[in-house]
Amino acid sequence: MTGRSHEDNMIVEEALAWQAVLARDDADWDGYIAWLEADPRHREAYDAIDLVDAAVDTHRVAVRDVLEAPTSVPPGRFRLPRLAWVIGGGIAAALAFLMVLPMPWATQSVRSYAAESRARTVQLANGTTVTLSPASKILVHGEAATRIELAQGEAYFDVRHDPSRTLTVAAGPYSVTDIGTRFSVNRTEDAFRVAVSEGVVSIASPRMETVRVAAGQQLVSADDTPRLSAVAADDVGSWRSGRLSYSNAPLSLVAADISRYANAPVIIDPSLENAHFSGSLVIGDGSRLVDDLATIIGARVVRAEGRVRLSAAAGR
Repeated sequence: MTGRSHEDNMIVEEALAWQAVLARDDADWDGYIAWLEADPRHREAYDAIDLVDAAVDTHRVAVRDVLEAPTSVPPGRFRLPRLAWVIGGGIAAALAFLMVLPMPWATQSVRSYAAESRARTVQLANGTTVTLSPASKILVHGEAATRIELAQGEAYFDVRHDPSRTLTVAAGPYSVTDIGTRFSVNRTEDAFRVAVSEGVVSIASPRMETVRVAAGQQLVSADDTPRLSAVAADDVGSWRSGRLSYSNAPLSLVAADISRYANAPVIIDPSLENAHFSGSLVIGDGSRLVDDLATIIGARVVRAEGRVRLSAAAGR
């Protein structure tokens, strides 16, 4: 097998580091996308890391032999590189192990799709239709398009039923798996939401047990606390028909959605950081969304320096 150059090894190490960074709530997605697009090898390396996960499972005993402290490795599935053993000297050990595994360089492609001021619909080769809300972005891995990353914003997925393949949508530390259904995924800096209008999806994360979410249900996570609740099927992806609909959604998630339509960041004051919202807002041109929300929840709106702040009204 032809050895990889020092530069290639550095790219692998960077890919490992980025995968660990993206598991955090405060992940620098702009920095990640800039790194991903800077060199085609970055895309290939990052995608290959996910494929190595399966190889790590297969070669579990070999991994233990490579690690300096094998007794510290917990039982169960090895995740690369999100477990603690890649920290410090573990990265060097992981890289040493990668040197002896076949790496599918140049076999995977990554395509980027973004929506700017308007929603955008993308038809993928496998029959999946993805509708992106404004200011949203996805990365599609592989020619079969069976792995998609939601880099920012919200997307609605219409997945053709095919038992022979599984679609996975990654959103930060969360992984949504589906065979054929219709659902939406929304991610912000502070919250995550999956809502299902048809079929069933499975949601996994290092922070929680795998959860099945069926039609008419949503999983909302804020502050690492996932909650499963009911949602009207017609409200899933309702922004496609001109309204933002919520059922007990964290106000931070609502504010992030409004920011994409109002062309200004909407900030939630600490006085409202634990508040939730249920109801619908008419999008229109986006200019009235903040004021409409404030009227419904009885909040105060302050506009300054290109930002909008929502805080509790006096006396509340």
